[in-house]
Amino acid sequence: MTSAFRRFAPLGLAALALAACSRAPTPVEHTPPFYQRLDIGGRAVDPASSLSMINQYRGNKGLPPLMWDAGLARIAQAQVDDMAARDRVHSTEAAGLDRELAAAGIPYASFLANFSAGYRTFAEAFSGWRESPKHDATMLAPRATRVGLATAYAPNSKYKIYWTLLVVEPR
Repeated sequence: MTSAFRRFAPLGLAALALAACSRAPTPVEHTPPFYQRLDIGGRAVDPASSLSMINQYRGNKGLPPLMWDAGLARIAQAQVDDMAARDRVHSTEAAGLDRELAAAGIPYASFLANFSAGYRTFAEAFSGWRESPKHDATMLAPRATRVGLATAYAPNSKYKIYWTLLVVEPR
């Protein structure tokens, strides 16, 4: 053995030992937004992907797309926050939406709402709404033009995640 080999062999063995102890980088998983779990704190529903899914569904039924309405989304957020705080799902009549829409200056001929809870992802909520005739009718309202959607996370509640979808038909 050469003296250089003897000098550097221990360093090489040490480097190999250290390399064996390290782990390969963990790959980052990309979950599409409509499959993101929202029953984990700090996450919110993605408006763009949710709107896209609803509009694709409407398009498959021969209906025009809805437009996202930030004012409706704010009202939906207030509604869903209240549901989460009370740990119960609203009914449309009890929600006072007509007063909220008027106070926000949102013109409408009629409105429809989906209030629900327990769905962990938008995909789950969307599937549940499609299977419920009343909720499905909200998403497929033929004259509806605008939509707002919001979620609230309440970790100590029965359902953990609450949902409000609002659609309005123009005057």
